[in-house]
Amino acid sequence: MTPRNRNLWLPLVAVSECIGDDAEYGPPAITTNDVGALARFSADAIQFGFSVFEGMRAYVADPSFLVFRARDHHERLMASCAALELPCPAYEVFVEAIEQVVRANWDGGATRLYLRPVVFSAGGDVMPQQDSRYIFVVLVKRFDPVLEGMSVLVEETMPRTVPMFAAVKTAGNYTSSALAMRKARRAGCDTILWLDGNGHIQECTTMNVFLFLDGEIVTPKLGSILPGVTRKTVIELLTGSGERVVERDIRLSEVMDALARRKSPVMFTTSTALGIQRVSRLRVGTEDHGLGDEMPSTLVRVGERYSELTERFSTAGDEYAAMMARSHFGYLSGPNRGHEARNTLPKGIEPEGTTT
Repeated sequence: MTPRNRNLWLPLVAVSECIGDDAEYGPPAITTNDVGALARFSADAIQFGFSVFEGMRAYVADPSFLVFRARDHHERLMASCAALELPCPAYEVFVEAIEQVVRANWDGGATRLYLRPVVFSAGGDVMPQQDSRYIFVVLVKRFDPVLEGMSVLVEETMPRTVPMFAAVKTAGNYTSSALAMRKARRAGCDTILWLDGNGHIQECTTMNVFLFLDGEIVTPKLGSILPGVTRKTVIELLTGSGERVVERDIRLSEVMDALARRKSPVMFTTSTALGIQRVSRLRVGTEDHGLGDEMPSTLVRVGERYSELTERFSTAGDEYAAMMARSHFGYLSGPNRGHEARNTLPKGIEPEGTTT
């Protein structure tokens, strides 16, 4: 059992405020992981759910670090903020806050950190959006779960979210997910596989889904699912190696039919938090179905390339230049370590913020 007073996040956060309808976020600053006077109990985020967030990774190769595909995450945060009419911090504020919080919390040993940028409405009244006060904060923690094949429960009745918020990361989207996850754990499963109202596979909780099905690599098309950054990366890695990925509606019945024909499909998930994970068991109702337990060589290679891009970024080859251009590089100490930082980055990359 988890102790009630356990602080799951590391002790320091980076915070920036925006006050006024047409104002911009100020420079971020490090403070303790405590809301304190930054927000009221009447905050719109608490009363009405005006809160959005991202999930990101920082990979450390002392003295430098990589925030993988930071621009993609910022663009998705912009879309989420726009959906709730929240002001979004500029990219420069976004990455400065991330740099500050990584430096402040790095313990000298961690090689990867999980980052949670959050934008929320801090003011509040009887009616929503009457007080234009907003907070941008970046939380950080060490988060490295080890899974050996996931068990997934198909959710056949509860909707994941409403259509207008299906492709953004609003806090309210995850209420139904949290409730469904309790159901999954009671059934001995790790997560939920969501369906739409027509029996099409959408995504797992916090994860996108791929299938090797009848000789094809398929994944649900965008529109009613979250456009995952890791999903995008895996598609690019697959297509870059000559594989064809089909983005389309996938009925659960297709998977069940393949199982009935003893053509065990391979299912895997992608996410920033968990990377690439194989699904070993699918529970539909009260029945368990074993899925393909041998990862195709294609996927094994993609996993290796993903690790090269992220955990071994300092030796990543030129073929990853486009993805690296969407990433942010920083250093763990002051600019005096800029020369050391350059020695741990891919060829041609400068850590942002250093001087020559």
